[in-house]
Amino acid sequence: MKKSFVIIVWMTLIASGCVTRNFNSNMDLGKSQLHEENYLEAHEAFELAYKEAKTTKAKELMDLSGFLADGMKNYEDQVFKSAQVEFNAASSYKAKSGEGKFLVSKAKEMISVSQSDNIEPGDGTDDDSNTGSLKSSSEKQAGPANDKALSENEAEKLVRAYVDMNKFPHLQIKYAREDKKGNYIFQVYEADHKSKGSGHRATWGWYGVNAETKAVFEVM
Repeated sequence: MKKSFVIIVWMTLIASGCVTRNFNSNMDLGKSQLHEENYLEAHEAFELAYKEAKTTKAKELMDLSGFLADGMKNYEDQVFKSAQVEFNAASSYKAKSGEGKFLVSKAKEMISVSQSDNIEPGDGTDDDSNTGSLKSSSEKQAGPANDKALSENEAEKLVRAYVDMNKFPHLQIKYAREDKKGNYIFQVYEADHKSKGSGHRATWGWYGVNAETKAVFEVM
């Protein structure tokens, strides 16, 4: 009996050690993915960690990275309302860990970036807003957008020069949208080759170009 008891204790200690190693390994992987802004991969790692040991921190980081992963995916797909729902959920999270607070801060930043894309037509505040909402799409297209001093391609070249992308061949650029002020908005990112098919990118930065002054600025 004594020998059996010793064996059981020994096996329990081994199992406990394996759980601890797996938990720590997945938590470290998740944190490293956060620094690369690979929120989907971070979420998957934290989820595995939480299955090993249901700690408060693992739950917090699993939830927040999930909100960011879904929000960024919706944003890149230009489903802005759905993206805002995810970012709002993350920004209102009562995070306690340093990594959690970082994710909350990132969510608040993305709310600011995407809020101009969540405005319904006809939300103008001037007296002519009701009349303006009745304009046909062809009339709108014939407006200021066609009178811009700068094309989308020219704006992209300005961003490339601003970031000095020739020195960073691993970077790519994508036109995201035109904001409510008529500025061109671009995403500069590093393609995530490790997770093909996930559609996720490690963002380098967001940049805007004023179509009239041709000034390049960072979107916060």
